[in-house]
Amino acid sequence: MNQLNAVITHLPAAEAEQDLRALRELAPDSRFVVCYTGPRAEFENLEDAIFLDDGGLAGAPRSYQSYHGVFAALAEHSFDALYLIEYDHLVLDPGFEGALIDLAERTGAGFMGKNCVPRNHTNWPHYARFRRDPDLLEHLRRISTRDDPTVLFGTLGSGMWLSRDAFDSYLSLDAHPRSYGELYVPTVLHHLGHRVVDIDAFSDLYRDVRWEPEYDLAEVLALKRSGTTFVHPVKSAAVRRAAAKAR
Repeated sequence: MNQLNAVITHLPAAEAEQDLRALRELAPDSRFVVCYTGPRAEFENLEDAIFLDDGGLAGAPRSYQSYHGVFAALAEHSFDALYLIEYDHLVLDPGFEGALIDLAERTGAGFMGKNCVPRNHTNWPHYARFRRDPDLLEHLRRISTRDDPTVLFGTLGSGMWLSRDAFDSYLSLDAHPRSYGELYVPTVLHHLGHRVVDIDAFSDLYRDVRWEPEYDLAEVLALKRSGTTFVHPVKSAAVRRAAAKAR
């Protein structure tokens, strides 16, 4: 299976290039592309990068960020699977692609993510905001292949894995209501008929992926020595550089 790995970043070009170089040195047989949400002037200094200017991520209020523009920008690329990560999502195992693909094949997943579960009747703030949103609920009723069109999923935005079929299904929709990407992407794919999988329910690949707090250098180095595959969040450039060099 041919996987494309897309890295969302807003960092200065020199720092984004360092992150990309570290990924390519770790996994030279993998394909990486930068999805850039920073200033246009910085983007001009990048190679193998896509500029995102739709306002879905960088230009939107955080509570309404979307991935529509990211997916549309990647549509012309050739891949069987897409792995979407943010710059602070460390990859520490060169075999990460095989591990993800094996898990997807074992579970029949069209989408996989961290804590990717139904959020109905929970106190997750994005569910509370959108549980009665008329535009979203009408949209789901119109497209859903499921018995219950009101089911809403949630996931962590960094580390989303999609099959090409799921990706194309998302892009086949002619319109999207205003929503929040970490809720909307897995929810829509569920209602379009794809299996949505919580990675933590089937694997320890994401045992060291969390929303917060940020990992420090000592923690990252210990996790690398223990053989972990992914660590998130690591926002410090110095920690990311040290982790890449550590053996």
